[in-house]
Amino acid sequence: MKKNTTLILLGFAIVIILFVLMEFRPQIYMPLERFLYDRREFFEIDLSRERKEINIVDIDEKSVEELGRYHDWPRYYFGRAINVISAQRPYVIGLDVIFSVPDSLNDFAEALYMHRLKDEFKSLFSSDDSVETEEKLKAFLSFFSFDSYVAQSLNNAGKVVLASYLNTDSTRKPLSDLSEYYLDRVKTPMNQELSFDGITAPIPEYLEAGASIGLVNDVFDPDGIRRKDPLFFNYKGSTLPSFSLAVAMKAVKDWDFRDGKLQILGREIPLEDNVYLRIKYQGDAKTFQYVSFVDVVKGNIPDTLFTKKIVLFGSSLPELYDYSQTPFGAKLPGVECHANVIHNLLFSNPITTPPKYIVIMISIFLIFLTLLLANKTAPYVSPIITFIIIIGYLLFTIVMYMSYFVSYEMSRPVIGIMFAFFAGLSSRIYFGEEEKKWIKDLFSRYVSEEVVKQIMDSPHLSLEGKRQDISVLFCDIRDFTPRAEKEDPENIVAILNAYFEEMSDIIFQFGGMVDKYLGDGIMALFGAPINQPGHADRAVSCAIEMQNRVHYLNQKEILRGKPHLEIGIGISSGETVIGNVGSTNRIEYTAIGDPVNTSARIEPLNKEYKTKILISESTKNKLQGTYKIHFVGKIQLKGKSETTGIYAITSDLSLW
Repeated sequence: MKKNTTLILLGFAIVIILFVLMEFRPQIYMPLERFLYDRREFFEIDLSRERKEINIVDIDEKSVEELGRYHDWPRYYFGRAINVISAQRPYVIGLDVIFSVPDSLNDFAEALYMHRLKDEFKSLFSSDDSVETEEKLKAFLSFFSFDSYVAQSLNNAGKVVLASYLNTDSTRKPLSDLSEYYLDRVKTPMNQELSFDGITAPIPEYLEAGASIGLVNDVFDPDGIRRKDPLFFNYKGSTLPSFSLAVAMKAVKDWDFRDGKLQILGREIPLEDNVYLRIKYQGDAKTFQYVSFVDVVKGNIPDTLFTKKIVLFGSSLPELYDYSQTPFGAKLPGVECHANVIHNLLFSNPITTPPKYIVIMISIFLIFLTLLLANKTAPYVSPIITFIIIIGYLLFTIVMYMSYFVSYEMSRPVIGIMFAFFAGLSSRIYFGEEEKKWIKDLFSRYVSEEVVKQIMDSPHLSLEGKRQDISVLFCDIRDFTPRAEKEDPENIVAILNAYFEEMSDIIFQFGGMVDKYLGDGIMALFGAPINQPGHADRAVSCAIEMQNRVHYLNQKEILRGKPHLEIGIGISSGETVIGNVGSTNRIEYTAIGDPVNTSARIEPLNKEYKTKILISESTKNKLQGTYKIHFVGKIQLKGKSETTGIYAITSDLSLW
């Protein structure tokens, strides 16, 4: 009972530590959780797949080589690219490019024009005021802008999302009113990492042309890996969508957010904390179709390449540092991460996480199962079983992830199983040592030290009830009760103690067990608790030696003028039930069965048949040695329907 209670307490302690206390210290287990999650993601990724629902217009090395340095590009290129794409009627165009300042000449070109045109402007306006001439020249150069052209391209395209970026600079106010982009139906996230007071937004001319905005703020786990993407951000107490969500909403318009659940095209999109979408990456880099930006600008593309597609602008240029580390080891451009999120929202199955109580229930079952097996099975078997349980759970999570897109937590259940194994094994060792000590104390009073050692070394010893073939010996002193009534109690006790000491030594000598002392009688077992071959011979040989020892003791007592002792011995063999018997307050190891009753009932017959040792027919049939045996007869023992054959064992001693 104490052992089982300890196991239950250990199990619940493990559960409480893992799923209650560690909720406040996730940094303890999250590194392992992320590691296991990444390994699972690696197994699931199919590097051969190509997704054609989304196209990426890539500002790549080829574009820089043909169009010049990216930062020197006139925005005409973007307007031209938007026109080429919109002519093919895509679902939506998303530009992962921030146009937060008006288009203008770059600094070098402006300085060059200022130097070369300064004298012409002076003569043109007949002015000697150099400051006035410089201001007029700057105003003139400001017209070298393609913002109007880009705005017209955005207006013609119709469905365009432009990138914006939240920051902590609350003094920097957007030039346009952004309230029309707020998501009033969505509860504003209060997470600190998603709350900002500043924003870098597109110029008003682009927004007035009908473009929408989406936020490109990235969220990475502490190890720098992008495993999830927030779909909502808090801007001064209002909710703005992420770039990926804004593109998805612009593409379908059939979306809703109710009761903390996002629904798109009738599909419920599972979100963590009602904000984060765990990214189900579709593959390695360039899983989606890439098209060079310069090829779009020059029109070197098929006529239907972007028809009914979602088109995203972004860059794979390393110098722009827009890369994210993925769980499966690849580095993807930021625009392709957006493509994966959009694909999860519109086309593929997003990852869902089961309710925490399901994970806790599974963990409780596995923890207690491991505790039980580690405590009950052999020490060399329990590690193998524990390993199988851990591998089985990990395979379960992989199958659920790959087949049903359900992400089960892996780290804490695995940690719980390991803790349960060590706790169960430690409990087994602790209680095993206590039990061995108790067994040693118990049997050292009944058997010899050699037998105690055999008992302790036996791997199959059990004190629970079990059937076992043994021999039972009953020994009793003849006419001792009348003698006890006449002598002093102190003298009687001294005689009995000396007698029991001698007889117990003989029983131990032959590997027997002193089961109990019954007044002036002894009950001994042979073949228990350790199974002994030839237990019948041991019992008979022990009985002969006991009679010899009593004969020897009597010789000494007679010489001292004291009355001698006579003992009768009865032996029977057969199957008995052996084990601990008793109450919670008092318990003893004993045998129950027909051989016990038979030996107890044939022992008193020694007086009637003038014999010293009587054995039952079952004992005679098990003897392997040679003894002087003669048949006494068949008798009807009390409580038995059939007669029992009994035999006498004799010795060469003259006084027998």
